Amino acid sequence: MAPTGKDFASIIRPARPDDCGEIARMIKDLAEHQGSGAGSSETVTAEALREDAFRDDPYFRALVAEVPSTADGSGGEAQLIGYAMYYFCYSPLVRRAVYLQSFYVKPPYRGRGIGSSLMKEVAKIGVENSCNKMKWTCQGWDDVAIKFYKKCGGKDITEGLNCHLFNMDREELIEFAKP
Repeated sequence: MAPTGKDFASIIRPARPDDCGEIARMIKDLAEHQGSGAGSSETVTAEALREDAFRDDPYFRALVAEVPSTADGSGGEAQLIGYAMYYFCYSPLVRRAVYLQSFYVKPPYRGRGIGSSLMKEVAKIGVENSCNKMKWTCQGWDDVAIKFYKKCGGKDITEGLNCHLFNMDREELIEFAKP
């Protein structure tokens, strides 16, 4: 049961290796919400997240939001209620940027400022690392997310961008990389 009201203690902190199990569960919840859950149970594991995030040159970094296990903060083990995964990237036109790859707050905790706090912390990390831009994407049908991002000051550049986003899955990548 989620605490009621906005006046409960929550903290945003860097993810630790022991957070990866719960982050993997939240990633699967997000994939199900987005209709892209197929295959996520095989690829999204605590082990894979630990391997990719906690290496000398990590593929991504993550923040988590946590609350005490009791609504009054009187004790018990804290529980994770959200995460933000990000990485640094580079564009010749803007130079350094931070990319918010994945972002989620459990439904009972939405509307309490936790999502804003996670995004602000990623933005702060970007500023501290001399980034000139923060980028992210969201599903075109997700009006709630679009409204939230605009409320945070995000600009939807899709309409005037006049470009297409491409990718290759692992199999296509292997095939294309062959000599």
